[in-house]
Amino acid sequence: MATAAMMGTLGSIAYPNYIASQQKAKCSETRAKLMTIPPIISAHIDATGEAPRTWDDLSSIAAVMTSNGPATGDLDTPITLPRTNYELSVEGPSESTYLLTANCFVKTPVSDPDDREEQELKEAAFHKIRSCFNVSNGASDLTSGSGTDPANTPNCG
Repeated sequence: MATAAMMGTLGSIAYPNYIASQQKAKCSETRAKLMTIPPIISAHIDATGEAPRTWDDLSSIAAVMTSNGPATGDLDTPITLPRTNYELSVEGPSESTYLLTANCFVKTPVSDPDDREEQELKEAAFHKIRSCFNVSNGASDLTSGSGTDPANTPNCG
């Protein structure tokens, strides 16, 4: 019985660390994916002379994958990135700048079902990853929430 109690105690300590490390890995994978989009945007502009407006435009240069295959539709329509809880959307260009936003949707048990939506929105804000890319000067920036603080607005001045 003492062994079972010790195993339960060790498991209760190790499991949250395991879940946190999984979340960090997904966040790192999402940041890496966000860093691949600006070169694709730039390559599309170089190849066609026009700003991309759809995921199909970007996929004509390099496939942007989702959980369901190559991304399609307008850039401002969120896509779900493979193997993550992140939805990625692209805004722009606005004054030659694209803003990329990945929102993480973490499902956390909530004791009061009425609080579930508010809790998920709060968690999404703290796990948000934001990036920008200025096509006129090549500047880019990436910020992410720390899990306790929300992501700042990236600066691509």
